[in-house]
Amino acid sequence: AGKGNFPLVKKILDTQRIEQEELNAAFLAAIKKGHATVIERFIQAGVDINLRADDDYTPLMRSARDGRDQAVEILLAAGADVNAAAEEDGTVLMLAAEKDRRKVIDLLLAAKAEVSARRADSMTALTLAAQQGHRQVIQTLINAGADVNYQLENGATALMLAAQLGHLGAVHTLLAANANPNLKASNGATALTLAKLYHHKEVIELLVKAGAK
Repeated sequence: AGKGNFPLVKKILDTQRIEQEELNAAFLAAIKKGHATVIERFIQAGVDINLRADDDYTPLMRSARDGRDQAVEILLAAGADVNAAAEEDGTVLMLAAEKDRRKVIDLLLAAKAEVSARRADSMTALTLAAQQGHRQVIQTLINAGADVNYQLENGATALMLAAQLGHLGAVHTLLAANANPNLKASNGATALTLAKLYHHKEVIELLVKAGAK
């Protein structure tokens, strides 16, 4: 299955001469490679669609993270859990947002993925996208209802993360969506103090223009 050998997979599945453990392993191998036709055949054979791999990822989580649009579509259509999550890495949407998987994100949001879900460390899809500087993903998430002024447990916002890392485009997108430039983290830091600390000149100018103090 890992090589996308569809006739062989079909033969194995049709004869039903395969142990559940082997079936699961072959299914996960097909997911890893993103072979849409093979994945579809496994689903028809009744494989557990929300099966967890050793890394605690479901097939949908891995496909979303890897940007396998077709596999994501097939899995969602078959009823995969759109809000499945791993303790450390978060939900399907978070994995896609962090990796800038725009088509996947559209598919997940259309399937009613939870936009404001929080990871164990209080990060969300929006804060992860801001940290990576993915401005189009940021816009999509805000359009879908993500709170632009959401604060992490330490008080940091998406704007602070983007400003600290010098992601000018992300800062611009967040400010245009009415992100508050004067919110403070629990240590007193603001988007502006962070941009100054890391010498991001253009970001500083943009924040000051937006009324940052």
